[in-house]
Amino acid sequence: NQIVVELIKQKRNIESLQKKVGLAVGMTVRVNHPKLRGKELSVNKINRTKATLSVKSGGVFIVPISLIEY
Repeated sequence: NQIVVELIKQKRNIESLQKKVGLAVGMTVRVNHPKLRGKELSVNKINRTKATLSVKSGGVFIVPISLIEY
C-alpha cells in the first residue's frame, strides 16, 4: 500500500511541476472552476502552490496551479 501511495504522490508532483514550468507572468489562462468559468485571466505572480491571476476588469484571484488551464 505504501508503494502505491508513493507512486501516486510522485505522479501528482511531476504533473504540477510540468504545469508550473509552462506558466509565465503575463500569460493569458483559463481556470477550471465554476466561479471563473469562461473568463480570460492573466498571470500576475507564481508562488509555490498557487498563482495570482487578474481579470481584465480589475478583479484579482489567488488560484491553485492545478486548476489553471493554458
